[in-house]
Amino acid sequence: MLFHNPLRQAVLIKRYKRFLADVELENGEVITAHCPNTGAMTGCAEPGMRVWLSDSENPKRKYRYTWELAETFNGQLICVNTHRANHIAGEALKNNSIEALAGLQQLSAEQKYGYDNRRIDWFGRDQQQRQVYIEVKSVTLAENQQGYFPDTVSQRALDHLRSLQDMIADGHRAVVLYTVLHSGIENVSAAHHIDPQYAEGCHKANAVGVEFYALGCELTDKGITPMRELPVLS
Repeated sequence: MLFHNPLRQAVLIKRYKRFLADVELENGEVITAHCPNTGAMTGCAEPGMRVWLSDSENPKRKYRYTWELAETFNGQLICVNTHRANHIAGEALKNNSIEALAGLQQLSAEQKYGYDNRRIDWFGRDQQQRQVYIEVKSVTLAENQQGYFPDTVSQRALDHLRSLQDMIADGHRAVVLYTVLHSGIENVSAAHHIDPQYAEGCHKANAVGVEFYALGCELTDKGITPMRELPVLS
């Protein structure tokens, strides 16, 4: 995934009201940018961090710039724009980057499914013509090269696990694909210490056949490239 135009560099002053971030541009101007991340953003939004913004090129938009990347104080890059995860995961699926999901056919995004007509991030059929439902999760919380999801208690994520279990019960395949958007993460696990209910939900989902994979990416200010599968730890 390439950014459509060159990102603009800045320094983070503060993130607030979940969706807003004040930053100082290289010319000294202070502006407010849109923050497309509803999570806690632990370790991703420290004042003084170097950040990169995309330009909507729409002067009429209330917040013309969108916060895309952050750099930790030890030089690791993070994509804070969680909306990028689905696109990146789609590229990985089309490029067969996850061995167990290689060769999927009829790939399509944002398909309605389940009994409540929620949307699945990616749908496809495997080589045995089984329906495959793939829920994508963005991982940015890092502790000593260990990635965790979620970074705050998430009832929504738990509900997604239950919907995937329904797909297993109906005879289909169901997948959680953690898209790792932090260059310092080498493996992923459920955040037992943050959301024990989600962690228990993962254990139950895995026991009935829900598959869990993690995708490592290369991050630069030019774009984000899906690279390799990372271990998912129980």
